[in-house]
Amino acid sequence: MSMSTLKTPVMKNIAKRCYASKTASALSIKGPQVQTKKLPNNSLVVAVPDYPTKIGRVSVTFLAGSRYEDPENAGIAHLVRSSAGLSTELSSTFSIIRNLGHLGTNYYVSSDRETITYTIEAHKDNLVSSLKYFIESISNQSFKPWELSDNLKRLQYELLTIPPEVRVLDLAHKAAYRNTLGNTVFLPKYNIKKLGSEHLLYYVKKNFNNQNAIISSVGVDVETLVHISEDLNLPNGDASCTTKAKYYGGDLRKSKSLDATYLAVVGEGVSYKDSQSASFAVLQYLLGKGSSVKWGVGQGVLEQNILKANSSDNFAVSALNFNYSDSGLFGFLLAYNGKDVSNVLKAAVQSLRSPTVTETEVNRAKKQLIFSLVSASESSAGVLENITHQAVTSGQVIPFEKLIAAVEAVTVEDVKKAAGKVAGSKLSLAGYGNVATTPYLDNL
Repeated sequence: MSMSTLKTPVMKNIAKRCYASKTASALSIKGPQVQTKKLPNNSLVVAVPDYPTKIGRVSVTFLAGSRYEDPENAGIAHLVRSSAGLSTELSSTFSIIRNLGHLGTNYYVSSDRETITYTIEAHKDNLVSSLKYFIESISNQSFKPWELSDNLKRLQYELLTIPPEVRVLDLAHKAAYRNTLGNTVFLPKYNIKKLGSEHLLYYVKKNFNNQNAIISSVGVDVETLVHISEDLNLPNGDASCTTKAKYYGGDLRKSKSLDATYLAVVGEGVSYKDSQSASFAVLQYLLGKGSSVKWGVGQGVLEQNILKANSSDNFAVSALNFNYSDSGLFGFLLAYNGKDVSNVLKAAVQSLRSPTVTETEVNRAKKQLIFSLVSASESSAGVLENITHQAVTSGQVIPFEKLIAAVEAVTVEDVKKAAGKVAGSKLSLAGYGNVATTPYLDNL
């Protein structure tokens, strides 16, 4: 099973391969038709049936991520994800794995702060046969105590192998939101043996219902998704309810015996459906997401300003832009392996608070963002991830042409307004690793 801990940034991965032709006004790019349908049982289905692929991909997503957890069951969404594929009421783990493997099917589950997503990938000739075990492993989970006990070692291994950059981003969310979107996406060690079968069954019963379900696909038509919804036979429960995410801002750090220092500095951003989301996406590329050329130096404002600080030690920096259903974070992630991170961090924070926003820089950022959109769209898996994320955060899917048009329409003033919102926000800082020389927020 795989896990996606971070929400997909705004306007990422959609449509089939497109070739851009520059006109006098804008780029002429068309994507595949996206079909959406709200079913009588309140489930939402989203499909891209005409994508040119021999592989059918289907995802069933529930609004059941870590933001819906209580303090008493912290990490239960992670445990649900890790328990996917275990025995159901009708099939054993061996039966599920053997039959899906025999059909050449990939089955994996991802979870993040808002959702838990079950995904199946198979050749279209074998997809219908695979759906039986896929549907069963979602709607008939039994969470047998002895299987959960056997799964503990794998769970502990997952926790031990979480990369430090992912850890620091988790801390940044905690510092920024405290609860809701600040809830950790990982199972805390104190809950590993505390949460059992009854907790899992209750959580799934509460959140896995038609009101919280989004069924999406690439290479599979809407009618097939309607049949999947019927076969899932989910209960008609209430929509997952949680307090609206509120940004607070704060400072969290965890010292570890690592050679490098991992830091995340973020301010309040925007939700996915906010009118400024395109401006924030352009601002992210203006600040920089690393080098576009292998072994090259990034063109972003962040990296250029750090280099001007005459740092002689190795570092890596990338702008961050998280967009959720009701809030967002914007900032940067910095890794540094020197003795004193102060000068590098101060240079990066200065770039975040007052970036150089010129017409040249904005045009560069827009071109890089559009290239990223078009190139990423070559993956049908990326298309599925994107339409699912859009359906979750906004209840609809924006056509690819409108995404490109939104980027093209961003002006220098729009980017300056986005930068001003971040600069006026109270910042949050998270540190992981060698944080002994890391300054506190009031010193930045």
